[in-house]
Amino acid sequence: MGTWEETTDRTIEPFLCALLVCSVVFKLENVDACAPQGSDFASKTLDQIQIKLLSRLQLSSAHADSHLLCGGVPGLSRKQRDICERHPDILASVSRGARMGVVECQAQFRNHRWNCSTLKTGASVFGNNMLKVDSRESAFLHAISSAGVAHALIRSCSRGEIEHCPCDPVRRGLAFDDRGAYSWGGCSHVATGLRYSRRFVDAPDLRGRDAKARIHFHNNRAGRKAVERKARLQCKCHGVSGSCASRTCWRAQTDFGAVGRLLKRRYEGAVQVTVDNQHSLVSLDGRKPFGKLDLVYFEPSPDYCAPNRSIGTLGTGGRRCVKDAPGGEGCALLCCGRGYDTRRELFTEKCGCTFDWCCKVRCKLCREWRDVHTCKVT
Repeated sequence: MGTWEETTDRTIEPFLCALLVCSVVFKLENVDACAPQGSDFASKTLDQIQIKLLSRLQLSSAHADSHLLCGGVPGLSRKQRDICERHPDILASVSRGARMGVVECQAQFRNHRWNCSTLKTGASVFGNNMLKVDSRESAFLHAISSAGVAHALIRSCSRGEIEHCPCDPVRRGLAFDDRGAYSWGGCSHVATGLRYSRRFVDAPDLRGRDAKARIHFHNNRAGRKAVERKARLQCKCHGVSGSCASRTCWRAQTDFGAVGRLLKRRYEGAVQVTVDNQHSLVSLDGRKPFGKLDLVYFEPSPDYCAPNRSIGTLGTGGRRCVKDAPGGEGCALLCCGRGYDTRRELFTEKCGCTFDWCCKVRCKLCREWRDVHTCKVT
């Protein structure tokens, strides 16, 4: 079995990597849309597919079975399928990373008119429709997808779940932080996971293609840079009786929410670009510079107020809003001037919690009727 470095991909669309295990990403009740016709995956529930995937990866014949798994996923390039078939143990990691990107995107945009839902599934942003508009939202999608895959691969490498995943090159010598001196050591997988993610999501010659490929390449890289920027220092103490006379430290990944928040700030400061005569991305107004960690986009954002089938957006009709809130979650902004409906709902929550020594928390259940406001459809 070869190493990842032996495989490159020349034709990948960056978000198609998220479709590797599309039943997991889309959270479908069945996977007819993801499975090849006539295969034993058709009409299976999500849980059945997950169990089957895991069992296949544990079999000695996983390489042969991976041909069916990888070949049945729509939209993959030949060389991307080759990576999948050579390394079937990455399937679970990539699917977790893709889903992680969806969840974090929805968390960051929960109070926006566009909240990372699409017309087809309402749960996933990784359909082809959103790729038709290179807006700042699309830039965020590419970045958070790439970051999610990188984050998941680093974690899987650290847990020993992926073969051919060596430790990063060990740094030598002393370094200093706010606690004093430490020695570099341990086993970090940050650089290795980032490199594997890049080889899977991007192609080495992607930047040499058309303008759309260039902008996708840039935003994918920005997602990985965010993961790298948020990597933290993890240390192990050495000394007598648990003292910390000396420390050995290495780089480890941080909570993915920190990556999402960083990319959200980059989204808010995203730069609109064009392509110059040298086929390089340049700021549209020629004044605002941008770096490798910044997000860039070509087109202004579409109107997310109404459903738009051409790009797959749901609109804001039926979304819950806060009646008098001044921000994006407020009915005035979220409902786009259409007004809102109000209904009464009964909520049940834990209340009056007490701590019993040792060690239980006892709570009452409190019920309360509240007004719920939802945006009018028309």
